[in-house]
Amino acid sequence: MPAENLINAAPSWHPWAAGAIFVACYIAIASEKIDRTIVALVGAALMLIVGLIDQSNAFKHIDLNVILLLAGMMIIVNIVKRSGLFEWMAISTAKLTGGRPVLLLVTLSLVTAVTSAFLDNVTTMMLIGPMTLLIADALHIDPIPLLLSETMASNIGGTATLIGDPPNLLVGSAAGLSFADFIVNMAPLVFFALVIFLLMGTGLFGRPLRKTPPKVSALATLRPRKAIKDKPLLWKSVAVLVVVFVMFAIHHTIHPYPQHPGRHMEPATVALGGAALLLLISSLPPRKEGSSQPIETLLAEIDWPTLFFFIGMFIMIAGLETSGVLGAILHLLTSITGDSIFLASMIIMWSAALLTMVTSAVPFVLAMIPVIGSLIQSINAGLQNPLPQGFTNVLWWALAFGACLGANGTFIGSAANMVVVGISNKSGHKITFGRFLKKGLPVTLVSLAVASLYLWLRFFVLEWYPKTGG
Repeated sequence: MPAENLINAAPSWHPWAAGAIFVACYIAIASEKIDRTIVALVGAALMLIVGLIDQSNAFKHIDLNVILLLAGMMIIVNIVKRSGLFEWMAISTAKLTGGRPVLLLVTLSLVTAVTSAFLDNVTTMMLIGPMTLLIADALHIDPIPLLLSETMASNIGGTATLIGDPPNLLVGSAAGLSFADFIVNMAPLVFFALVIFLLMGTGLFGRPLRKTPPKVSALATLRPRKAIKDKPLLWKSVAVLVVVFVMFAIHHTIHPYPQHPGRHMEPATVALGGAALLLLISSLPPRKEGSSQPIETLLAEIDWPTLFFFIGMFIMIAGLETSGVLGAILHLLTSITGDSIFLASMIIMWSAALLTMVTSAVPFVLAMIPVIGSLIQSINAGLQNPLPQGFTNVLWWALAFGACLGANGTFIGSAANMVVVGISNKSGHKITFGRFLKKGLPVTLVSLAVASLYLWLRFFVLEWYPKTGG
């Protein structure tokens, strides 16, 4: 539905009420006076009770692919960690870097970014987050700088591929862009952005680590092999992880539904399938006595507050969209672009980044996709000869860059951020909204500046002007 129709379809007071509820909830989350999950659920309940959106429509807006992907990976991680794999990785990594905090920071961030390009960044942080806590505990250093650097590196690295970040999956599906398209058009920018990020990170995140000398002597007494608690479970876990990783990489090429030939296997299906398989084989002999845990224990360790935070946020975003708030904002942003594709790409990328910091990337991209489609049609309608698809695709790249890189601005910008905050808070190391914003905003602004230069050089200076004469 066009943006202006969204406004006309809702009663005049609905946009004001939806906006007021969301702004109040956002301020409450930022102030941290009340738990963020409670705030999100209260905001969602108010949207429903006031009548800004009906329950059926609200529930349709909950992205179960995101929710169940998180739940499935939480189950897998909870089982895998009982084998001692994370402790082994933690000790091995700490020994490799000699316990030097800044080198450890760069190494973990680089590993996270590369891994996120081939897995989704949520899964990556589910695996690397617990490992980081173990390393920091062994060295007696603050894990928060490491975790913040890793989650921001995951958002940057995940920008490179179709499967690296949920917004890319949405954009790729809507625009018909392939895995190779993302590699060719997104990966070069990610390489430069990552190099700059790592250089920034040595000062931005490394300074707090330098204040407390690490307990390097503790590394000498640690033996990676002794960290393995259950070898049978370890090999079962590694086998399932390999299968899950491969399936994540190729899931978009698998079409198992004869009744729907165009539909591919979703990431949540992979995560739930992997969780179910690991639950099954980990309960079978041979197993170490006491290593098998009741299903109630494993399910109780799922980070339910994070899952319900997402549910509440999805419903609130649905209320903003249905009441016309998002439509009005997006219509305002796009109405000033005219037929200038360069201006449109800049406005889309920077506004996508800004609104992603406020609303989270996935629901915002879902709301933005029809607007981009309409904008491309509008631009082509104002021209005598429609632009080739390669030129109009720059708007999709701008949306993807804005949503992925803008996610580093606040901790509600991406699911990976929320996972890290949940893992850290649960361990007793609280990541506040202000602390994340203080580190994330400079990273976001620099990354977007690099992306702006890249879009201009790559798509306009090197492609547009030579082929069109300006």
